[in-house]
Amino acid sequence: MADERSGERATTSVGGATGGRPDVSAGHPPDPSGGVDPVRVVVLVRADCRTCDRMEGVVAEICGRVGEEHTVLDVDDPATDPEWRAEYGDRIPVTLVDGVEIGTWRLEPDDLARALQGGGRP
Repeated sequence: MADERSGERATTSVGGATGGRPDVSAGHPPDPSGGVDPVRVVVLVRADCRTCDRMEGVVAEICGRVGEEHTVLDVDDPATDPEWRAEYGDRIPVTLVDGVEIGTWRLEPDDLARALQGGGRP
């Protein structure tokens, strides 16, 4: 989880889940056609955003509990899909599960857990 005093985002896993700041050279989660399983949970953030840090912490904690990977993408990174920037850029942070938006600006841990169990919107 992010250290509220440092301004740094989480870079380590919680309970075995991966997350934090991945290499986003592709600008989006792994493509299923590339033979890599897609990451189900995506957190769209902006640099220097305390609300983003908090949401990322909730996602890291819950994903760690259930053994689910997540990825974090900065919508302002030039490598990020411009469609995502257009769709979500004014509502950051946003959490998506299987491409379905389940949280904007804040995320209840139970909503994420339900979405992971049920495969979509809480």
